[in-house]
Amino acid sequence: MDDVRFTVGILDMSDAARFLDMSRSTFRRWATGYERGGPLLHALPAAPRTARVPFIAVAEAHVLEALRTAGVRPQRIRPALNRLQKEFGREYALVARNLATDGIDVLWDFSRTSEGEGLMAGATGQMVMREIVEDYLRYVEWADDGYPAALHLRSCQPSKVVIDPYRSFGQPFFEGSRARVQDVAAMLKAGEDPEVVAEEHGVSIDDVRTAARVLLGRAA
Repeated sequence: MDDVRFTVGILDMSDAARFLDMSRSTFRRWATGYERGGPLLHALPAAPRTARVPFIAVAEAHVLEALRTAGVRPQRIRPALNRLQKEFGREYALVARNLATDGIDVLWDFSRTSEGEGLMAGATGQMVMREIVEDYLRYVEWADDGYPAALHLRSCQPSKVVIDPYRSFGQPFFEGSRARVQDVAAMLKAGEDPEVVAEEHGVSIDDVRTAARVLLGRAA
């Protein structure tokens, strides 16, 4: 598949985890696999000084986080993903548009089989799981081919930050100004005053604070 969404790395694992507001160790486990199973995300093969995380893997991690929030145990989801892939007829089952409807039914039924035992946390409810996944999928823009085309980062709210593999070389940017989040954070890290940074990049002070919080782990 010669498509930058799938074939071009845009982030390293640490930055991908930061932008999705999850721990680096969790993202790495999802991208490289567990002891008893392969990776859950479609990261690229390891290579020196290259970003291993393509856009599609960021979108997959966003949806997998939704499932985890809803009570699905990621370390038990590999056989369930295989079932979803057969059901949807596509390799990238986590980012199927109908995951919140047909996919939840598949996961729920699979969790009731001996093979799927332990997939769901005890308090998981089918309707709640569907609602949580639907909420996460609201942040995804879809292309005509049914795959994600862009992702709005819920962790950056109230700032509007987008990952679009066809713009800004796939780097997260502020929707209004198109300024890259990493460029805003770099000026802050260099010691520039937040108001100067905001004026330089055409972003708000709130956006500057978002860049500091997400990438620098501190207030601006």
